[in-house]
Amino acid sequence: MNIRRPLVWLLAFYIAGIALYRVSSISIVVIAILLCILVLGRLLLPKGKRRERLSNFGFILGFPVLFILGYSLMNHQIKPNKMDQVFENSIKGTVYGKLQSLEDKGSYVVLTLIDNVIDPDTNHIKNNLKKVSLKQNEVYDSVKEADTYQSKKIKVYTSENSNFKIGNILEISGKIEKFQKATNPGQFNEYEFNKIQKIDYKIKAENIKVVDGRYSWFFQTLHDIKNKFIQVYEQILPQKNAGLISAMILGDTSGLDKDIKDLYRENGISHILAISGLNVSLIGMSLFHLLRKLRIPNFIATLLSIFLIFSFGVLTNFSVSTNRAVVMLIVFMCGGVIGRTYDLFSAASLSALIILINSPMEIYNAGFLLSFTAILGMALIYPILKNILGKRNKLVEAFLLTLSIQVITLPVMLYFFYEFPLYSIIINLIILPLSSLIVLIALVAGLAGFIAISLGSFIIGGAHYILNFYEAVCRFGEKLPGRMILIGRPDLWLLAFYYFILIIWILLNTELVRKKTIILLSFLLLIFVKPKNVDLEVTFIDVGQGDCIFMNSPENVTYLIDGGSSDVKEVGKYRIEPFLKSKGIWKVDYVILTHLDTDHISGVLELMESSKNGSYEGNIIIGHLILPDVQEKDQEYIDIVTLAENKGIKVLYIQKGDIIKEKHVTITCLNPSPDALHADNASSVVLSVNYGDFNMLLTGDLEGEGERQVLGILNGTSSLLSPKDKDTDEIINEPIEVTKDYDVLKVAHHGSKNSTFEEFLSVIKPEWAIISCGYNNRYDHPHEELIERLLNINSKILTTPEKGAVTLIINKELILFKCFS
Repeated sequence: MNIRRPLVWLLAFYIAGIALYRVSSISIVVIAILLCILVLGRLLLPKGKRRERLSNFGFILGFPVLFILGYSLMNHQIKPNKMDQVFENSIKGTVYGKLQSLEDKGSYVVLTLIDNVIDPDTNHIKNNLKKVSLKQNEVYDSVKEADTYQSKKIKVYTSENSNFKIGNILEISGKIEKFQKATNPGQFNEYEFNKIQKIDYKIKAENIKVVDGRYSWFFQTLHDIKNKFIQVYEQILPQKNAGLISAMILGDTSGLDKDIKDLYRENGISHILAISGLNVSLIGMSLFHLLRKLRIPNFIATLLSIFLIFSFGVLTNFSVSTNRAVVMLIVFMCGGVIGRTYDLFSAASLSALIILINSPMEIYNAGFLLSFTAILGMALIYPILKNILGKRNKLVEAFLLTLSIQVITLPVMLYFFYEFPLYSIIINLIILPLSSLIVLIALVAGLAGFIAISLGSFIIGGAHYILNFYEAVCRFGEKLPGRMILIGRPDLWLLAFYYFILIIWILLNTELVRKKTIILLSFLLLIFVKPKNVDLEVTFIDVGQGDCIFMNSPENVTYLIDGGSSDVKEVGKYRIEPFLKSKGIWKVDYVILTHLDTDHISGVLELMESSKNGSYEGNIIIGHLILPDVQEKDQEYIDIVTLAENKGIKVLYIQKGDIIKEKHVTITCLNPSPDALHADNASSVVLSVNYGDFNMLLTGDLEGEGERQVLGILNGTSSLLSPKDKDTDEIINEPIEVTKDYDVLKVAHHGSKNSTFEEFLSVIKPEWAIISCGYNNRYDHPHEELIERLLNINSKILTTPEKGAVTLIINKELILFKCFS
């Protein structure tokens, strides 16, 4: 008996090694794997000829080799570069490397260098670091005397668009920077994204010099062909459609219109902007059949087609989907030559194995997971659905194929993107049948444009109208109710459970088609319905130099207290909104601005600009905006009120004595006082949050007179009265009790030296102090004197630069702290 699909088994053990790389003792893991192999050997090796049994068992013994290889390669890739120990965020230096690729982004150029030697400009390199051995090449001789480091890949940003050629050795001086790691749930992880591509650093080039003009004729020719195609498309199409065609055919997204990109994503068809397996197969098979029509022998036609398909992969930078499609197509063609039957699972496994051996961290990449789970959906789920429903027309079959892909890729989509377009199946049914036609027309038009632009313009007309049709369909999709469903990032155990149920469903239908099991499949979506929140959850989001606090009560009322930054650009788009979406929060019931400094409101303004009343359509909705109730409202204050009103956001005002009360949570305002003039630091809104025995004090940028007034309330020397009933406008003057025993203090003004003084701290004595500020900020926050004051009262200190987002989950028995970094 031969083992069926051995490549699938090899891939499985390799992935197991990747997944378990964190295990400290590999010897224990190997022993466990060997025991598993003995069990597998018993299951997979039934009675048979002795030679056959020995051959199969010898093959099975190769499984631990793949496991250890996956473990080792993953461990090697995940390790930081040795130069990371030399500097914190950035350092001046010089890089010597070979140019691998060049992308013109219009306003700037991105170069990718490989086999780099880095000469950092520093006198503070740690003595315990060893020098990296340098390559034996005359280009590097001039830097051998310095403390240098090696790097596989570096990304270079420059405004210089010189005539560099692929393969040139370049000397680049400038600012070398590390990639930023995610510090909040939902935030894009720039470090991991580039680590997957084996890129260690980025450098903002100040000077570039070619030190070796030799170049690769093959790679440079492909680069020139790609640029020529882009130039042709820009001449024969409007700018918007030229960018779309360049992305679909060449994998070049530099000219892609942002609004169109968002439009396609929101309608669930952004996959057509990538080089798809269908496109590669279409191009490859078209080339093969053309060569056969020219009476070229089968073997020669296959070799030429393989070479051209491989060249196309190089030309489009070999994305995951392109890599997968190229390998599977080559396997298909080779199978035809040697007379072997093509097996989809084996071909896909070989492709995945090649990708993961080159970069094991691709296992974390959404593109890799979506590409290969889509293949599984077509191979495993589609045939079952087709058989269950019996013979149907082509439209129904297309619907079932799209549904099969959606069912198996949904957990991956939610894990990485948190939401899915409700009507994407229908829109894909309309869009996809025309995608092959676009590819053929665009390729022919591009080649014709090499000869004559007028000829290319004549041929491209069909593609132009199809793209306009795509846009019209997506614009219509925008107007449909409830078009986006926000779920949030599901827990890993939920994903595992989803796929477990899906596997059970597939197994139930392997030998016998059972129509009743379709009900089991339909219930899978219920797995992602979020249970009701039962605890108070508070997250201090890392927004750099700024403040942003999210709070979700047991009654599922959501609050956002401040949301801004002075050093993170578009903090609302890149930190606050992704955080909310990852939590499945599509509406913030109350946004409270403590005062109107930029580092407290910039992100909130972004959310307000994009907020739309009604059902969720991809943008966060804001229910109420609460502002400090001050006597004099400057133009900025008025502009914020006007923006809120224009967006249908109800505006409320808050001052000392006002209370927001729920069943279990009470939020009492301690500042500003009724006579406060301006919405400045001293008039910051101060909130005392109570939930059972838990008390938390949120102080904004409180300082000066405001701190003294709050201290008076806490000391009991100043009474806290509810100023008036908001409905009747009548004075109540009922005293409000406020605790002065706080578990958590949000330290005022990012840990400034001039706030949160000893007298204030001696009264509230917080067990925990949380400070929100930027990493290495120019204000020296948190200040040493402030830290000393907190330590003197035995407060435990958590800062967002060190811990990332800090989350508190509070129930009636305990407080659970979770730090993201």
